[in-house]
This record gives sequence, structure tokens and C-alpha cells, in this order.
Amino acid sequence: MTVLRFTQADALRCRFGASPLWETMSAVRVLHQSRRRSLYDDWLDTKRDAAAGLDLRGLKAVQPRAGFTPDFLTPPPKASRAKFATEIARVRGASLEKVRAELVQSRDELQNPAAPEIDKMLADLPGTRERLADEIESAWEALVRPDWPMISRVLEDDIAYRGRQLTDGGLAGLFDDLHPTLSWENDRLIATRYRSADRDLSGQGLLLVPGVFAWPHLVMVVDPAYHPTLVYPARGAARLWSDAPAPPDALARLLGRTRATLLVALDPPATTSALATQYGLALATVAEHLSALSDAGLATRRRTGHQVHYRRSEVGQAVIDASVGQPSSGVRMLT
Repeated sequence: MTVLRFTQADALRCRFGASPLWETMSAVRVLHQSRRRSLYDDWLDTKRDAAAGLDLRGLKAVQPRAGFTPDFLTPPPKASRAKFATEIARVRGASLEKVRAELVQSRDELQNPAAPEIDKMLADLPGTRERLADEIESAWEALVRPDWPMISRVLEDDIAYRGRQLTDGGLAGLFDDLHPTLSWENDRLIATRYRSADRDLSGQGLLLVPGVFAWPHLVMVVDPAYHPTLVYPARGAARLWSDAPAPPDALARLLGRTRATLLVALDPPATTSALATQYGLALATVAEHLSALSDAGLATRRRTGHQVHYRRSEVGQAVIDASVGQPSSGVRMLT
């Protein structure tokens, strides 16, 4: 169990950030895991050819199934919308002392089976740092960058949703729903499946980073050398790797197939631009259908900053539930 202790200042300094570097490292872990996570089966299938051309042996060695992955490879993002070029430059600029210490920890913790490979890395620290950064960059270009516009929209939707939770329910409301292994008690965040040292945040606050490749895991950075960070699974990640459920035919006949599809897709809440990208529709088309659903009471909308998120209403859910009993052809075509 690991405990993060908050002060009043920490409660005011919690912030969210999206990180293409974290997403890339998490995608590489998914790629190398011997036990596939079902959520990513479709993604793995589509990236098979691209992955075959990559040499990621260094990253595989320092990402053991159980154990420590060097933190210098994923420094907590400094900006709310970090750029990959900025993040990878921080990896290339990591101090050699830190590189050595964290490689040794990765080698020695829980008897990493790749220890002989890490021993070779330790013999040339500058070369190893560049090699690992090059491998991350090649993985970004081949595996993540092509999908980044869609991935980043899911991350932004999650951040907007979590921001509302924080505003409406404070830290208790946020953490009670963030991950099943987390709980909030008396100004303490408790992670039941971690064995790292407890940490007083001491006014630094906590950085929260959603990840589409994080499911079902939670990652904590508690080393005092880094800003305290929590990486958690983003809501709605499944929308990226598999088709959304087809609307029941009865609902499609009632609303029209496109409008019915969008109503079904509003779980979790989504923006007009995210739905337009997901279904290949014009923004104006999606906006018109969402406005009609809202006017009919089937969906609600809420503005967060410059974005408007649409959510299926209780009436909309009842309409879907009522139509489920009708036979469906499973057609996914939008008209």
C-alpha cells in the first residue's frame, strides 16, 4: 500500500496533463506483453506490420512484466498539452547519474530476466540514453502519431469530465471514481496495490495523466526527484479500437440511423469534434444531430471552457432500453 498525503495547498494544485511520451511508452508495453489485453486486440492487429519493422529490444528490457521501468524515460509532462518533441528532448537530456541509477534499479528489482541486456547498457550510458530515446521516437512515429488526433480527443474528453468531478465533488469525488485500487480518506490518497514509499506532497500538488493504453493499470511516480504523478486509464478508450455498438433497428427507424448511432455513442460523454472524427462525418452534420437530440430531451449538453460535451439523458437511455427488445440487423452504415 502507498499513501500520498495532501495539504490544503496540494488540493489547490492538482492538475491534469496529456502526454504523447507516456502514451508511446504504454503502447510499447501493450505490444510486448505476453498476455494480451482484450481492449487492444484490434489495435494490435492493425499495427502488426508497423511493429514488425521496429527494433524495440532496449525498451523491452527495461519494461519488465513486474518490476521497475526507469522514470527518466517518462518524465512527468510540464505542460497540460505536452508536445512529443519537447518530451523526447527531456529524455535525451536526462543526467547520466540518473540514467545509471534507474537502469540498475530496473535490472535488480524482482530479478528482471533482461538483466544481462541491461548490464550491456550500463557499459555505455550516453549511447544507451540515445538508443532508448531513438526507440521511443520510432515507436511514436509508427504506432502512436498516426492516431494521435483521435487519441488526444479522448484524453481531452476525459480531462474535461474529471475536471467537472473535481469541481463538483472535490478530491473525494474525483478519486472515488478514478480507479478501483484508489481510495480517499482524511486527506490521504491510498493506492492499495502499490508498494512504493509513502509521500507527503508538501504543496506540490498531484499531476493526473489519463492514458488510452493504460487500461487496466495505474502508474504512480513517487520518487522525490520527480513531480508526483498518477497515470490512469482514460474513459472512452474502447471507442478507439472497436466499432461502437450499432443502434437497434427500431431506434434507427424512429430517429434515423445517423442520429440513433450518435445517441448510442454518447457513453461516455463526447464533443462534436470527437464524434465527427470517430464516424467520419462533417462537424456541421454532427452538430445538427446533437442539437436535435438535445432539443428532444434525449441528450444534455454542458460547456467546459471552450468545449461542449454531450451526454445521453435518462430519457435518451430509456428510449434505447425500450428499443433493445426489437431485433437488430447489426448494420453499422451511417446514412
